[in-house]
Amino acid sequence: MRREASLPQGDGPLALSGLEPFAKGGKRHCYVHPADPGLCVKVVARADEPQCAVEQRQDIEDYAWLKRHRPEAIFERIPAFAGIVETDLGAGIVMQLYRDADGRISRNLTELLREHGLTPALDRAIDELKRWQREYRLLTRDTGPHNVVAVRSDGGGLKLTIIEDWLNRRHRWLARLHPVLTDFLIERELRKFDRRLAKVTGQS
Repeated sequence: MRREASLPQGDGPLALSGLEPFAKGGKRHCYVHPADPGLCVKVVARADEPQCAVEQRQDIEDYAWLKRHRPEAIFERIPAFAGIVETDLGAGIVMQLYRDADGRISRNLTELLREHGLTPALDRAIDELKRWQREYRLLTRDTGPHNVVAVRSDGGGLKLTIIEDWLNRRHRWLARLHPVLTDFLIERELRKFDRRLAKVTGQS
């Protein structure tokens, strides 16, 4: 599922304005890269909103920190970063786009839970994601099920990946200086994640 992400080369700004984003958030929109269906381009939704640009910069900083301070295997559940590209909608972050084995863009956990409920396959995949987060001691930034994508394999198995908010600012120094506190905060984040799952499934 993991791929090495490299930035396709081209002349001039990447044309996105004539395309429909496959995902829209409050601050950013995501497009399939016109030259590589295995990549997505994330641009700000509103150029006049400073916080949109701040989140773009934070993503870039988070990638750089994880590259320096975490093993390469952590990117098995975090999209690979390809770089920055100029588009006709402003600067865009280019990263790996998760797709199912049949080529369809993988859906987020909120969508799947609303459509199918908490199936045994989803329940197992959620447990595996939590084990991975504990193993790599990754303190995420208020991650919700809409930030988690379920990638379906040939055999129908699901692997969950975190596509946004994958690093809490406090993590940079807590992990080194206060490992016990880091573990406590990770468990607190996971409990918060469980409450959000329950809210989506109507079990809260």
